[in-house]
Amino acid sequence: MLGVSTGLVCSVHDLGGALAGTIAYPFWFATEQNGWRELLWPNLPSWLTMRDPNALAGFYSGGASAYNWSVIKQWAVPAVWWASFVGALMWACLCLHSLVRRRWADEEKLPFPITILPVQAVDERAHLWRSKLWWLAIAISSGMGAWNVLTGWLPALPVVPLSFDYSAYVQHRHPWNLIPYQAVSWTPWYIGLSYLMPLDLAFSLLFFDVLWVAEYLVTGYFGWCVSPYGGFPYGQDQTAGGFLALVAAFLWLDRRYIAQVLRRSLGLSSRLRDDSQEALSYRGAVLGLAVGVGYLWWFLARGGMPGWVVASFLTLYFALSLALSRLRAQLGPPTHDLMWAMPNFMLANLAGTRWLGPKTLGMFTLMKPYLLSQRNSPVPLQLEALKMAEGGRMERRRTAVVLALAAPLAVVCYFWASVHVGYRMGLGTGKTAQWMLSVPRWLTEDLATNLRHQAGPHLPGSMAMGTGFVVTLVLMFLKLSFSWWPLHPVAFPIALSSTIQSMTPVILGTWLFKALLLRYGGLRAHRAALPFFLGLLAGDATLHTIRLVVLAAAAR
Repeated sequence: MLGVSTGLVCSVHDLGGALAGTIAYPFWFATEQNGWRELLWPNLPSWLTMRDPNALAGFYSGGASAYNWSVIKQWAVPAVWWASFVGALMWACLCLHSLVRRRWADEEKLPFPITILPVQAVDERAHLWRSKLWWLAIAISSGMGAWNVLTGWLPALPVVPLSFDYSAYVQHRHPWNLIPYQAVSWTPWYIGLSYLMPLDLAFSLLFFDVLWVAEYLVTGYFGWCVSPYGGFPYGQDQTAGGFLALVAAFLWLDRRYIAQVLRRSLGLSSRLRDDSQEALSYRGAVLGLAVGVGYLWWFLARGGMPGWVVASFLTLYFALSLALSRLRAQLGPPTHDLMWAMPNFMLANLAGTRWLGPKTLGMFTLMKPYLLSQRNSPVPLQLEALKMAEGGRMERRRTAVVLALAAPLAVVCYFWASVHVGYRMGLGTGKTAQWMLSVPRWLTEDLATNLRHQAGPHLPGSMAMGTGFVVTLVLMFLKLSFSWWPLHPVAFPIALSSTIQSMTPVILGTWLFKALLLRYGGLRAHRAALPFFLGLLAGDATLHTIRLVVLAAAAR
């Protein structure tokens, strides 16, 4: 519940955190010069936005109370609508997870690497709390973090280096300045996550990380690439095609199981005769999915999106969500960005902004806080919660109820917190972090640009998506056909991200250590070393949480 709730609202740059600012920014900052009143306002639904200038004055200027009825009623309408949208979105994903859990967890026995730490922490048979390596790792990771926090108060103390930014060495040296992400990090959190990865995924991430960097360097050397963030070689578009190929591959491989689930839900003969252990019965999950998708369809259509766009958007979103859950269940990658693989990005490439229409572009902008980086996506957490319930630890059906309620409640609480902070400190005063304003500004200006310069399908980007699709399918075929094939197809689209590229030294070191450990010590040695790496995760996360609480208390 905590993971789902915070995942929906925790970061302005990821999911949900920019929503309150985004639905208000185009109306408070509209001027005669930018022409937003005529250009943007007609394409942004009034019931999803905050337009009242009197209520917005306190939100951006601060020094006012948010607990006046005139303020509350203005914010309550969009808050309730967005809570219903997010609630329906997460409910539909929960129904999908209830349908596929048996296949992935019981039949295929996927390892769910991200659940290892919480499960072992509460499993008496694991003896995690008695392990000396566990406590040693907690001491190391939390000790380094605490020391670095202390150096912020006592600058004379030396900092324990946990990262290195080399952008100053390459920014004026062509083509090295075209490396997409110019920093590396080796935090305890990264070390622990990297150790949990399967060896083939770690090696594949290293390989494709080097390949992506080489691609930008070579194309930059010949003058074909002028920016690491757009244009040729269209790396982001290639990753979008790669994720689409993963979706297609997963659906094809599980097609027989999906058919059996549908037969069971329709009351026909099926080998899946018992669904009492699922979060929802198969019939209930299918009906729940239909209700959730139906509401989302009505919601988006009311916002002005044509039927074909709604169908395409929802199909792509839920397909990518299932693929993301599958990646986490099978491989536990240390990050999954997906920002450039979300439906709004792909549809703009394939159909063009002109064919999508201004109303659709307006809805995409309002939904973009949920379509940015998916690093903190709560969708895989639902499936991981259902996995952790096995063995009688929890009742899946009760777990499903609280997960379904957590999502809309989190959005309501997010609006409450955002409005409280805004009216107290002011989002436009400099008392709050600049990115609280910069992300909504970026989204609004991007919408204005797209409306003024509407374009048709982006042929080079679409071709790059097709290239990524084909490459990933070929890698999947080779992986399934030859046991000796070393490259995992998942790594191709995942490797082009800031987190993976900053983790390269850590991935290399942990891959080498784990490979040697398994080769010469076997599975027993791996299990003996596991508490140390789990301790690195626990110590780093605990200290980071305490630090945030202390900072929040100090800010009050």
